[in-house]
Amino acid sequence: MPPSITFAPDAWKSLTHAAESAYPFEGCGLLLGLQSPEKVATKIVTLKNVLRDEGRGRFDFAFSPREFMTAERSAESEMLDVIGIFHTHPDHPPRPSKTDEGQPSLAGWINVIASVHGGKFKEAKAWWREDDGRPFSEVPLTSPA
Repeated sequence: MPPSITFAPDAWKSLTHAAESAYPFEGCGLLLGLQSPEKVATKIVTLKNVLRDEGRGRFDFAFSPREFMTAERSAESEMLDVIGIFHTHPDHPPRPSKTDEGQPSLAGWINVIASVHGGKFKEAKAWWREDDGRPFSEVPLTSPA
């Protein structure tokens, strides 16, 4: 059964802030919490969208594997685990795009997509796929807002 995700109030506030701050580009990062069947995001870590260095990043994202590993080690030192990934969709709905569907790194994680319109957070939805090449399924997302 696909997992669901719940956000602690501070993590939700951080997610909405990170989403708005990245606009008009896609932002991305990690969802941290305790590794358990009930996923609760207690902390957000933003990662740099390295595509912006190439003059891209408006409708796609990529983060550095090194930055991911550094953030993961830092989380472990705080007794937290990476429980998911988030990214934003500027001026588009919070559902997986064709680009997202082609990303093998998004399999096996809860993927939260935050929609930002005109620089303002609109909504977020959570998605899951077990393996690369399979379609995403929407999973429950509970926020304090």
